[in-house]
Amino acid sequence: MTATFFKRGLSASILRGTLVLLLAAACFNMAWPANVQAQQTPSGTIEIMFVIDNSGSMRKNDPEFITPKVVDTFVHRLPLEARVGMVVFDQTARLVNPLTSVISKEAQEAFVVGLSKIDYKGRYTNSAVGIERALYELKANGRKDAQKGIVFLTDGIVDTGNLKKDQELNQWLKQDLTAECRALGVRIFGIAFSEAADFVLIQALASRTDGEYYRTYEASKISEVLDDILNHLSPKLPEPLPTAPPEPMPTARPEAAAPGVIAAPQPFPASQQRPPAPAVENAGAPPKESGLQLIFVVLAIVVTILSGVLVFIYLKQLKIMKKSLPRVTLPLVPPDAYLEDLSQAGGQLDIKKERVTVGRDLRNDLAIEKPTVSSFHATIEYRNMVFFLEDQRSTNGTKLNDKKLEPNMPIRLKSGDRIHFATYQYRFVIPNQIPFGETAMVSMTALEGQESGSTVVIDLNDAESSQGLVNCMQSHLLQLHAMGPKYREFINQHFAYDTLELIAAKAHENLTKTQSDGQLHCESIIESKVFYLVCSLPVSIKSAADWYGTHHNGFTQFLMKWIKSDTYQSSQCGRLCVVTFGQDPATWVSLTIVPTREEEDPVEIMSVDFLNEAEKAMLALDFDHHGRVA
Repeated sequence: MTATFFKRGLSASILRGTLVLLLAAACFNMAWPANVQAQQTPSGTIEIMFVIDNSGSMRKNDPEFITPKVVDTFVHRLPLEARVGMVVFDQTARLVNPLTSVISKEAQEAFVVGLSKIDYKGRYTNSAVGIERALYELKANGRKDAQKGIVFLTDGIVDTGNLKKDQELNQWLKQDLTAECRALGVRIFGIAFSEAADFVLIQALASRTDGEYYRTYEASKISEVLDDILNHLSPKLPEPLPTAPPEPMPTARPEAAAPGVIAAPQPFPASQQRPPAPAVENAGAPPKESGLQLIFVVLAIVVTILSGVLVFIYLKQLKIMKKSLPRVTLPLVPPDAYLEDLSQAGGQLDIKKERVTVGRDLRNDLAIEKPTVSSFHATIEYRNMVFFLEDQRSTNGTKLNDKKLEPNMPIRLKSGDRIHFATYQYRFVIPNQIPFGETAMVSMTALEGQESGSTVVIDLNDAESSQGLVNCMQSHLLQLHAMGPKYREFINQHFAYDTLELIAAKAHENLTKTQSDGQLHCESIIESKVFYLVCSLPVSIKSAADWYGTHHNGFTQFLMKWIKSDTYQSSQCGRLCVVTFGQDPATWVSLTIVPTREEEDPVEIMSVDFLNEAEKAMLALDFDHHGRVA
């Protein structure tokens, strides 16, 4: 007991002593001359990753290979401390130049060699892997205090030869990658080369990362665009104090003029130059306060060393105390779930624990006493807030939604999945979730303005505001139209122009109310056994997932409340279509479609902007590292 109190007293004393010394160090730091502190504060640097489209279509838009020459010239105009890298992509991505400084002649020559690998011979355009590779390079090798940017040069859309994969890659780019860019402070600057480019995608990447978006149909004009990008990324230094006129900066770096290196050097803009040191009278005389500053330096060093020693001792004592404490592990309780018996083989199984077993043996949690079922056939396990199905090397296999599983390869489950143990069919059900099948995840669509790349907020008092809402919906439906025949047929059947006008009228009313009281407003329209729920969201699209989580415990629960409501049940409709509008940062619309009756190949669409991470995980709708929907 005495030893325990001694340890606690020692730890408390060490902690108090450490805090006192750290406070003393802070006081010395505040007493430090202001000009000395300013000299020790580093200015921001620039780090740029070029992501260049190398697909065959680029040869048509840049037959003389002007782009590599312009990029090389641009690199030579960067400030001395800048770092540059390059990724070239077509169907795959290649890091041809890692992030590095190009101040030396050798580094410049290496960059020229990297540019020479651009041949415009790629078959496909996989923009997603190019952006991801550049982002990884900035994340792994970038400096924390740098101004980071990705310059994305392309002339086409995401095209991998697989329409479904293209849609998934688009969503991965717009959602997960842009979110990671924001978190890392990386801005994307998109440059489109042709009218065939995916302007919606390029604009979304730029706007969601605080970057910029450009259209230039002549490669020779890229230089002007790159100069504008440099101005956006250049660190803004504070204005210098009034002093004697600064000496002129050199107009070129010696390295840029070296023979064999392409260069077009220009002086770095005066507003971005480091301000000269203030003129000091009697510069030859020793400073009057040098003795006091020396005392401050010595004391600060002593305090820092003592603080470090005391913190080390305290942490060591704390580690010893932690080892003596018992570890408490909380049980992982899965949500309510069950296996519904569709073949009348073994009855329903309520899943009440983390791991259940299925097989012919009676010792299994679900016993299917059929000769084609193996003794220990499969397992369902709950971990990381998700259910996993795993085949245990059964003789006749396990299928999930008619796809045979590889043995001992766990696959995530979502509510509504069909499972075959040999030939016996079950349905996996989580009662509080919507039974999703092949769900398409679609982001919101913002209303575009008349100027290239711009978006607008509709003035609800304008006579043409309802037409603007119709235009916004039409742009959104075009995304679905490109997803294939099933979606085109669905749009033509359920979103005729007359229906769009009805939805726009309801949306106008709701948005006006939301603008007045800051609340969510929803109105319904019933046509042809479809329940259209028109809503106006009171927050920005960036805050939508958090808002639904706070007010409805998640967007999926919001949908479930409507599906279970008396209003929906009495309508006898077989499909819920939620059309949600918002006004921040521009007027936007997003569509969710949930079939509530059995269909052979239903259209199911989810507004991915509304889902929080927990919902994505539970519904198996998040992305893997290749950009595919899991």
